[in-house]
Formats: sequence, C-alpha cells, structure tokens
Amino acid sequence: MKHLILSMAAAFAVSFSSAPAATIETRTAPAGDGALTDSTGDGIVDRAMSLKADGEDREVHSGKIWRQNRKAVFEFELPELAAPVGKATLQLWLNGNNGCHPDKEGASGPDTDLYFYLAPEADGKIELTDDNGTKLGRALEAKPVRTAGKPLPAVRIDVTEAVREAAKAKSRWIGFRLEAAPDAPAGSAWRWRTSEFAAISGRRYNPLLTIEIE
Repeated sequence: MKHLILSMAAAFAVSFSSAPAATIETRTAPAGDGALTDSTGDGIVDRAMSLKADGEDREVHSGKIWRQNRKAVFEFELPELAAPVGKATLQLWLNGNNGCHPDKEGASGPDTDLYFYLAPEADGKIELTDDNGTKLGRALEAKPVRTAGKPLPAVRIDVTEAVREAAKAKSRWIGFRLEAAPDAPAGSAWRWRTSEFAAISGRRYNPLLTIEIE
C-alpha cells in the first residue's frame, strides 16, 4: 500500500498569503472543515456538518465510534497555479491529550487513509457529495503519536500529487478527507482541530495547505 510522507512540525498562518521562496499558504474557513457521518453502518454517509462542537474543543473525528463511521473533511481554496508545483504539504493538528478517542495514554486512532477531491464537489462547503475522490494513501497508522511529557505535534502529510492534479484541472478548490481504513476495527477515532478551534485557541492551529512553486 502506498504510504504518504508523514512528519511532525509546528504551524503558522492566515488565509491566503504568499511568502518568500515562492511559497503559497491557504487555510480552511469554518464552512470548509467538518465531518461526514455514516450513522447507520450501511456504507453511505447521511450527515454532513461544518464542525463538531464538543464544549470548546471544536474538533472533527475520523474513525468508527458510537456505531458510526465518521470522516474528517478539510477544503482549501487554491490560487491560480501557473507555475509547476514543486511540493505541497497538508498540516493538521490533533486534539486532546493523546489526539484520539478514547483519550488515554498509549491509545491511538485507527489506521487512517487520506483521499482528495476537486471542484465542483470541493467548493468550500461540507456536503454529502464530498464522500468521493481519489485515495492518496495511508495518512496515519494505528499507533500512539504523543511522546510522554510533550504536547501533541502537528501532523504533516505530503499531498504534492493531489495539488498537481488540481493545478492540471484548474480547480479553484481542493478537498481532503480522512477516514478509517476499511478493515480498521471499531472503537477509536482521531480528533482533529478545525478553524473554529483556531479562532479560539490560536490561528497556528488552523488546517494549513502549503504549496511550493518551482
């Protein structure tokens, strides 16, 4: 199975901004990050919401919990990409003490795959039609991500292939969907911070897509 490049890093940010070294950054807005839910277990999503507000957590889940299959969705607006894309990185933050449910030491979410999709389904809004697209590969494995005594780091995933496809198709939006692998057991989920979380706790936690232009 193809694996995505996964590393840990710190975050930074604002909506659309161009930085030195031909780097472009774009972030989600509250309407563009959320969750799709298959609430009956029949393999068809029947609920779409722009965020999961759990107290002040402002998180979305990816995993099979509470007899539901939940999928985390993040949509980013893209600039016109005239020059070739050298590299693109999706940066997300997990929530809670251990980034997962149940939130206890040594626990983890399930093996999780990443999909991407383009316009017209990707349009800055979370809708049932977002449950489509192309599988990029494994984004997270079912193992703990927190180092004892340290805060949760950011999760960074290489999505260069997806952004190159978006540039080729001249899509002004790109969506990413995280969901439990088909053979993942039920009972756990990853907890992802959203733009709503960032609005309360610091904009560095906003889901971020960084594009390096050649």
